[in-house]
Amino acid sequence: MVIGDDFAWAHMPKTAGTATVAMFRAFDGLVRFADSPDEVDAHVAFAERRAEVEGRLLVLNLRRLPAWAISRAHYVSLHGVYPDFERIPMPPADDLARSSFPDERLALFTDRGRLEIGRWMRAEYLADDVLDFVGGLREVSDTERARVRAVGRLNALAYEHDVSRWLTPAQVELLYEHNPAWATLEERVYGAAVVAVD
Repeated sequence: MVIGDDFAWAHMPKTAGTATVAMFRAFDGLVRFADSPDEVDAHVAFAERRAEVEGRLLVLNLRRLPAWAISRAHYVSLHGVYPDFERIPMPPADDLARSSFPDERLALFTDRGRLEIGRWMRAEYLADDVLDFVGGLREVSDTERARVRAVGRLNALAYEHDVSRWLTPAQVELLYEHNPAWATLEERVYGAAVVAVD
């Protein structure tokens, strides 16, 4: 989590969180507190730190659903999940498409819709969205702007990122059907819910 004077940002896994922390740190005096991206507490939800985030604008990153689901499956196949970190094999594409886990993860970070997320930042356009967000809070210097743009991708997994290599168009559609909260949010944030897959 990153906390500033007026906002609190939580690190939903597999949404470019490590890069986001680095970008926030590129602004002089913006960050009042930040968990290390390498620690378990890096992925703490807002509800677990109500006292620290109360009265602040809540901010989360979002990623296109198929890309998020594939990235998360790859991550746990390599590293497992807390607390035992035992590897979980990549599921078959049909199982991935039928999973409602993305909506469950989204529910965790929004406290099942009870917390209003005031700002969403898109992982695919992260530098632009971070600069736009911070620019709405205060003046951004040219030096800070250059630092943010220099961050780039961090901690990205090495695998084929083309969604069409993993999921058919029908499977992508099924994934959105099984995750209606994410689909609705993605449509609002990105302007279109379903990613075209050739």
